[in-house]
Amino acid sequence: MYTIQDRVSYSRIDKDGLLGISNVVDSMQDCCMFHSEDVGHSALELLKKDRAWLVSSWHVVFNRRPALGENITVHTWPYQFKGIFGCRNFLMETPKKEVLAYADSRWFYFNSASGRPARIDKEELEVYPAEPPYEMEYAARKVRCPEGMELKQVIDVCENYLDTNNHVNNGQYVRLAVNALPTSYEVRELRTEFRLAAKMGDTLYLRTAATEDHFYATLTDEAGEPYFLSEFQEKPV
Repeated sequence: MYTIQDRVSYSRIDKDGLLGISNVVDSMQDCCMFHSEDVGHSALELLKKDRAWLVSSWHVVFNRRPALGENITVHTWPYQFKGIFGCRNFLMETPKKEVLAYADSRWFYFNSASGRPARIDKEELEVYPAEPPYEMEYAARKVRCPEGMELKQVIDVCENYLDTNNHVNNGQYVRLAVNALPTSYEVRELRTEFRLAAKMGDTLYLRTAATEDHFYATLTDEAGEPYFLSEFQEKPV
């Protein structure tokens, strides 16, 4: 298990003074990136050999979002590797071990020179020993959205959406989806699926739909082919 200590800063809170939904995901992603840094396999080091880890899905469960100034601890660990895929859990808690949020995520190893997935190198497997998975309900990886979703916004990909892979970072997709939520929608669970990496010059079409139990937001190309799909479940009143 890899652990970082964090504190909720003003730049990451929402109007209610709580760590934003997308910022919770960012904090988990940061923990993962620091893990890679500290074992000598950072994103920048992997790029030197034309490799990268790209996320394909998130499933995040929110118990309580921490408030401005709260100290938090974020843990991460891989629990399975198979072929091109790696699975990783996350846990966010208070210093007193109150569980704030937890997550499952699936990643795939990528050859940036060929633009195709790659079998995981032996050196990668050696620095990330697998541990038992977190006790949670493991949902389907794929997000099934309703038909006839309503177009809400057209977004041109700009440079500050990109990460070191020259793709739109997964946190940016989540942020755009969260921005489309109804006012005062308090998220209990978030599931995301990443289909295609958007790049500089691409245009994203944000579409939404709501059912009795869930809210959906997708980002697609003009023809409707998805880059990103998300499903939100609201906390019961």
